[in-house]
Amino acid sequence: MNARRPDLPLSNTRLIVIGVVVIVVLIILGGAFVQIGPGERGVLMTFGAVQPGVLDPGLHLKVPFMQTVARMNVQVQNSQSTETAASRDLQDVSSTVATNWHILPGDAEWVYQQIGTESQLMDKVIRPAISNAIKAVTAHYNAEDLIVERDQVRNQIEIQIRKALEPFRVVVDAVNITDFHFSRQFAAAIEEKQVAQQRALQAQYELQKAKVVAQQKIVEATAQSAAQKLLQATLTPELIQQEAIAKWNGRLPEVVGGRGVLPMIGNLTTPAAVH
Repeated sequence: MNARRPDLPLSNTRLIVIGVVVIVVLIILGGAFVQIGPGERGVLMTFGAVQPGVLDPGLHLKVPFMQTVARMNVQVQNSQSTETAASRDLQDVSSTVATNWHILPGDAEWVYQQIGTESQLMDKVIRPAISNAIKAVTAHYNAEDLIVERDQVRNQIEIQIRKALEPFRVVVDAVNITDFHFSRQFAAAIEEKQVAQQRALQAQYELQKAKVVAQQKIVEATAQSAAQKLLQATLTPELIQQEAIAKWNGRLPEVVGGRGVLPMIGNLTTPAAVH
């Protein structure tokens, strides 16, 4: 019994050493691999220095304690910005613009090295570019024209945002104007103008309708007058007598005029009396 007691502390020490070694190995092995998910690109850094190229989605090996990896989202992201700008007629217009954009996957390490993370990219580059485009385009339109020519305004804003973000390896997928907001006074003025325009259109329609009706009456009267003149020109005594005979039912009237005239037939000479 006494001979085994000195071995106990040695066995416990070995177990402790083995446990520590296992933990260290697990930590080293765990830090030697990095997983890049779908829609991501990895930026590899050695002692903080960005290495050329990007890590594609999948499992990658890195040197523990020496290398680290920053993940960059290269999927389409949405940014909404609301800006108040002055129109050409000096009206305050609040515009809300939604922009879909994404980082070029092959340039993720350039974006990280030159600008930083996605939130830094948003604050330093994307939001200022959108704000500047909205203000620049709005200044070229009257407030009312911004509504009438909404698609054209959107296209011009999108072109300016694309040009501004292209040098920073950011692609613009789509730009949409989700809202225009004007002051209450200007909105009321637009509504009154629209009502007046509707009334003017209605009055114009009624006037045009009256003109058409009047023209129709003139055409009808002209046609009727021409028909009457034609009838008078072709109406002869012979034609009248022929029409009367055609309509006669074959019965002579009971009363004959003193001159022997039958209505609608003409003169009938009374036979001489036989003496």
